[in-house]
Amino acid sequence: MPQDQMQDAYMIPSRVFVGDRATFILPLPGFSGQDDPAPSWIPSPDIDIHRVALEGRPGGSFLTIEFSAFTTGVLELPSIDIAGDVFSGLTIEVSSVLQSGETGTVLSGPAGPLAVPGTSLLVYGTIGASIAALSLTLWALLWGRRQVSGWIAAWRRWRLMAAMWGIEKRLRKALAKGVARREILDTLAKEFRTFLSYYSGVNCRPKTAPEFGDEIFREYPTLPPDSESLEGFFGRCDRMRFRGGEIYIGETQALLTDLRYFLSALGKAKRVAA
Repeated sequence: MPQDQMQDAYMIPSRVFVGDRATFILPLPGFSGQDDPAPSWIPSPDIDIHRVALEGRPGGSFLTIEFSAFTTGVLELPSIDIAGDVFSGLTIEVSSVLQSGETGTVLSGPAGPLAVPGTSLLVYGTIGASIAALSLTLWALLWGRRQVSGWIAAWRRWRLMAAMWGIEKRLRKALAKGVARREILDTLAKEFRTFLSYYSGVNCRPKTAPEFGDEIFREYPTLPPDSESLEGFFGRCDRMRFRGGEIYIGETQALLTDLRYFLSALGKAKRVAA
């Protein structure tokens, strides 16, 4: 695929997060392919392709690919074969919901909505936003900053939990598809440490397993089957990653099950505390 054509490609939304459904669009000026031929591609363990279409236009054609990705970074879409025309080298960038800001550990903001034409929509939308902002300001003045801070903290915790649940589901899906188990464990160790960094306010990314025995982590729920702590969980995960031998599917499933138990117990504990 020529680089000048790739430069014209774009995605909707422009920023894609792990697990989001998005659309990759590649303009093909002057391309004379048929409308809606049957496409074919080789399935990828990292990307689910939902729909591929080659749509004809008077000025050229558009290649449209609807997809979901469950790993972060710059990924290459599977090669698409449409009636003998092969489209390869198409790359996308997928962001993690969990990422660090310059001023500390913060959540990335929600993706911006698509622009919708129409003057009336803009006017009424501006009025609605102004009313909502004014109402929120009055509520904050009446109920105090403490309530607002508590609401924001709860919202952030909810988004963190939702993001980690999504990662756990993607890893189970990758395991079922036959993705290398060491790669799955590497992702689990990285993303779980990142999650704990945001949740606790302590940078857990460089921590070794024994360091999770610190006082700050003792208030967190233990993990089954033998009331294992976070220290034990990461110790078991790291031993499997670095021992050099085969990693069995049952061992990997057990770690993912323990992660699910931990997230469920943590969510229940916070609801009770609230």
